Amino acid sequence: MRTLHVHLDESGDLNFSAAGSRYFIFTAAWTYDPAPLAHELNGLRFQIIKEGHGERLSSFHAREDAEPKRDRVIEVLLKYGTWNFASIVVEKRRVNPILYDPSAFYPKFTNMVLRFVFRGRLKPGTPLVLVYIDTFPFTGKRAHAAEVAIKSVCRVDLPPKLPFHILQHRRESNAWIQIADYCSWSVCRKWEQGNTDAYDRLLPRLAAPEIAPMTRGDGTIYY
Repeated sequence: MRTLHVHLDESGDLNFSAAGSRYFIFTAAWTYDPAPLAHELNGLRFQIIKEGHGERLSSFHAREDAEPKRDRVIEVLLKYGTWNFASIVVEKRRVNPILYDPSAFYPKFTNMVLRFVFRGRLKPGTPLVLVYIDTFPFTGKRAHAAEVAIKSVCRVDLPPKLPFHILQHRRESNAWIQIADYCSWSVCRKWEQGNTDAYDRLLPRLAAPEIAPMTRGDGTIYY
């Protein structure tokens, strides 16, 4: 049995005011067979560079990529049926201010999407789980606290003797974090703008409709 590879990314900003994004999206993309799609996606990047359209193309990033480039990336993603993704959609104005600090906010909701994967998508006999996260947009004690919290949910929701590792990779070094970025961007675009073009294309790989945990609260609006 192969290793489960889980890749996390997010969309939105951490401005908890009316001037910020309405939603923050946490997304997990997972697979037991990461190499073929990663290889082809890297091949596409080199092809675009050869064509003269990607002199600074160190990685794919959905928000920054032009639409023709995004279309080519999505075409590659849809060639493979060996992966899935799921997202948590957080309506920021309903988030209690005690969670505004990134070291509390990130693990609180990242853990929810990890729990979805671990409790329903882990195949029996899996020998190892690797969780890849992009480098945090904060450092020091905050980053350490967030990583510790993510490890805690792995310990709780994975079988007791199943080994796992949390790996921080820059997006440029890991094609699968770029894939998670594309999925997260498509969900964010749907919720923020009502534009479902990319989301609809990626539906074959969507494991379940988005979870919106803030709809389960007491309805308090904080700003």
